[in-house]
Amino acid sequence: MKRTNKIYVGSTWKRLRKVILERDAYRCAIGMEGCTGAATQVDHIIPLAFGGQPYALENLRAACSNCNSSRSNKLRRKPSRAW
Repeated sequence: MKRTNKIYVGSTWKRLRKVILERDAYRCAIGMEGCTGAATQVDHIIPLAFGGQPYALENLRAACSNCNSSRSNKLRRKPSRAW
């Protein structure tokens, strides 16, 4: 069973997510191999698990699902080199 961080279900996150996607014009800001370009998710540049601030605008960027999941997988393997 997948656990969801409580910040992602609150109204603050939902509003902030929309702000970030609009700020970044719904374009993926990561651009890894396999990037679709169309952002539908928001990525924490410094992950919460490594002390990243959950609602800080400078720690958030728009991401396509491919880049966001690829980056998350890399973090699980090599956290010091993922960002």
